[in-house]
Amino acid sequence: MKQDISRRFLNFISSLRNCSNFKPLLITIAIIGIGSPVYGENNRKSLSDTDSLYVSYLLSIVSPQESIGDYCTAFAHLLIGTPYVSGTLDGDSTERLVANMQELDCTTFAESVLALARTATQGRHNTTTFCDELQQIRYRRGIIDGYSSRLHYFSDWIADGEAMGLVHEISREIGGEPKPLHLNYMSRHADRYPTLQRDSTLIDSIAVQEARLSNDTIYYIPTAHIDRKTIATIHDGDIIAFTCDIEGLDVAHVGIATRDKERVYIIHASSSQGKVVKEVRHLQQQLSDTRRFTGIRVIRPTYRQ
Repeated sequence: MKQDISRRFLNFISSLRNCSNFKPLLITIAIIGIGSPVYGENNRKSLSDTDSLYVSYLLSIVSPQESIGDYCTAFAHLLIGTPYVSGTLDGDSTERLVANMQELDCTTFAESVLALARTATQGRHNTTTFCDELQQIRYRRGIIDGYSSRLHYFSDWIADGEAMGLVHEISREIGGEPKPLHLNYMSRHADRYPTLQRDSTLIDSIAVQEARLSNDTIYYIPTAHIDRKTIATIHDGDIIAFTCDIEGLDVAHVGIATRDKERVYIIHASSSQGKVVKEVRHLQQQLSDTRRFTGIRVIRPTYRQ
C-alpha cells in the first residue's frame, strides 16, 4: 500500500543521515528537483533535510485529483502510521514555522494534510510552497508574530481560515445548532503549555484573545442529531472537529473524513494508539464511545485560483 511505501521511504532517508555522503546526496537530489531544505527567517530551517525530501516525495506520488478534498484524503492515507507526538511546535523559545512530518498530533496532522493538498492543487511539488501554505494555515493572517499569532483555539483557526479563503465551515448549513463560545482553557491551565511556562507574560495576551473569541457564536451538530442525512453531507477530505464538554475549551480533537459507502470514518493522529490511523469505528460510533465529545463541526477545504 502507498502508506507503507511512504514509511519505508522516510525510514530509508533517515538512515542516510548517518552516511558521510548525505549532504552531497541531498544537494544532488535538490538539483534534479526532488527536494531541498527550506529556510525561514534568520536562515533557520523550517523543514529538515529528511522532511524536505519526504514532503517532495509525497507530492510526487499522488496522482491528480478532482478536488482539494480528494487531495486531502489521499495525503491523509499516506500519513497513516506516522507517530503521534504532542508539543512539537513548542520546543523553541522563538516562534517559528515548524514543519515536522515525522511526528504529528491531531492538529499538526490536519494542517499538514491541508498544506500538502493546497500545494498539490497548484500543481507544485516543491517544499517552499508547502511551507508557505502551512504558515498561511497555522498563523493569523499567515503572519508569524510571536506565540500569540499562532491559531491555538480551533474556532479561531476556522474563522481565520475562512477569512483567508482556505476553508469553509458548513456546520450551520447542514443543521448545526448555535452555541456561545466560552474560552479560557489555555490561560487557566498555563502549566500545560511549555511556552507559557517559559514566559508567563504571554498568558495575558492569550487571555485577551480568549475574551475576544468568547463574544462569538459557533454552530455544531450535537451527537444525538447526527443521522444519515448529516452523514450524507460530509465529503471526502472534510475536516471534522470534535466539540467537547471540557470547561473553557471548544474543540478536543480533529481529523480528516473519508467515506466508505454510506459510512464516514476519520483518519486522525490518535494519542491512545500512538500514531496516525484510520479509525476502525465509523463516525457515529466514535462519537457515542467518547463521552467528552458533544458533537462535530464540519470544515470543508477550499481553493481559490
